[in-house]
Amino acid sequence: MRTMPLIGITGYHVAGEEGVGGAFRGMPGQGFGVIGHDYMHAVQKVGAAPVGIPACDPSACGRIVEALDGLILAGGEDVDPQLYGANPDLRCGIIAPERDRFELRLIEEALRQKKPILAICRGMQLLNVSFGGTLYVDVEDHSADVLAHQFARAPRWYKSHRVKLLAAELRRLYGMDEVRVNSYHHQAVRSLGVGLVAAAVAEDGIVEAIVHLGHPSVLALQWHPEMMAVHDDEGLIPFHWLIDQINGRSGSRDERERGDGSETGTGFGFGQMELPMD
Repeated sequence: MRTMPLIGITGYHVAGEEGVGGAFRGMPGQGFGVIGHDYMHAVQKVGAAPVGIPACDPSACGRIVEALDGLILAGGEDVDPQLYGANPDLRCGIIAPERDRFELRLIEEALRQKKPILAICRGMQLLNVSFGGTLYVDVEDHSADVLAHQFARAPRWYKSHRVKLLAAELRRLYGMDEVRVNSYHHQAVRSLGVGLVAAAVAEDGIVEAIVHLGHPSVLALQWHPEMMAVHDDEGLIPFHWLIDQINGRSGSRDERERGDGSETGTGFGFGQMELPMD
């Protein structure tokens, strides 16, 4: 019997001055590392064990990654614009430099140790920055007709816009060319980092998924599949992908539903990704 995979999940970094009263418990001066339950539940639904990773001294990252089978870079605070050569402005939300610094080292270690990475929302943005890419400080800088990507006027699983899947392997994973997704971000990928390619785009051209041709076990999504998973199983597809990477399996959505995913020894990755010609 296989050992249950251990999946590390990053979380919000709540500073000491924020952590008293309201929704948080504790004493004055304490800080908190907060892991979203939706991530934990999604990981458990695909047969893995979740473990939270609070932002701490980056020197611990090597040992942390060594203990994991896979890594989820979760959503959360804004990525510090100074990391990609811009300046923060009044459109920025909370910036957590300690979390940025810690997770950049975590990414470096996960790549070095060849551990699969699923990056979500902020996680995708930070992954792009880690490879030298840049972000829009706010999506309104993209174009005048940009969609409402920070859409919080519906249940968190609500699919507010369409995304075109550019990567052939991503289309195979979902079993379709286009999906509808939820949207909770105001920053977005501007220029792609070295080795990264856009694997999906929104109707307005905003990059919604990226992969790295040199690191086939990396998948980054701008939407929040863990929130979608509370309503339907399509949200679990990226988490199944992560487990397949760990277990060395290949399997599309249809294959999983039929129960005939095959053992390949390499897993389903994006290293030889095929992009459409149009």
